[in-house]
Amino acid sequence: MSRLEEALEKATRMRTSITPAVPEKTTAQQDAMSQKSFEVFDGTIDHSGIDEHTVAVRDPHSYVAEQYRKLRVRILKATEKDFLNTVMITSADIGEGKSLTAANLAVTLSHEIDHTVLLVDADLRNPSLHKYFGFEPRYGLGDILRGNVGLAETLVKPGVGKLVILPAGKTTENSAELLSSDKMKALVQEVKLRYRDRYVIFDSSPVLATADALSLGGYVDSILFVVEEGRTAQRKVARAISLFKGINILGVVFNNVFQHPKHLYPYYYRYRGQGGGSQSEGGNGG
Repeated sequence: MSRLEEALEKATRMRTSITPAVPEKTTAQQDAMSQKSFEVFDGTIDHSGIDEHTVAVRDPHSYVAEQYRKLRVRILKATEKDFLNTVMITSADIGEGKSLTAANLAVTLSHEIDHTVLLVDADLRNPSLHKYFGFEPRYGLGDILRGNVGLAETLVKPGVGKLVILPAGKTTENSAELLSSDKMKALVQEVKLRYRDRYVIFDSSPVLATADALSLGGYVDSILFVVEEGRTAQRKVARAISLFKGINILGVVFNNVFQHPKHLYPYYYRYRGQGGGSQSEGGNGG
């Protein structure tokens, strides 16, 4: 076991995990939701403009894309039983591949027969998901939280599986305040409860770079950490994980590990679930 893995296990043991209770929907809520539907802009996104690292779209039959499907299986097994359908993806530091992991995982989940996916760019200081899918948003999450637009005006359907994207919009300076607001809490609950088959993936900013992930982390069901092995100091990873005491951490995706046979792909990730030592391998260099 590497020193990084030992540090992660130590941080996990120090953290007390509490599985959030599933809110019961009242009759009034059910009636209100049944009268609503997501009005989605059916975007004419040219798939040739999608970033090449979004392999789940650009190269779905590749070895790398197959590893995201393995990650999808792990996520589904860990979340389906208790309806833990809101997942925040983050990292300890910048540049570790969290946004790319969020994009590929969301696309892969959107091809599930039984599930749809809403991918939310909650990295309001450095939004990037729209770049991976090759479009420029008019509005986004920041506009919703400032009260400028409604949810329906921001959603983009890129024509990829059963995927809908809520972009971040323009760069926002007071992002921590917006993400910790009652409006954000209500929005998370709305997208969580609207459809029982929907997974909501939030791409958040790095934990040690801003307070944003800590603000949002209290509203979601679980967290998935992305770690670029060989780059991020062990103490940083352990510190970042320990900050989410009382929040369910699904596991860690080890990204950009140069150890896999070159004839398959030069990089791979390893997913380590919270409760076990089994790992799945997959690739991306982002």
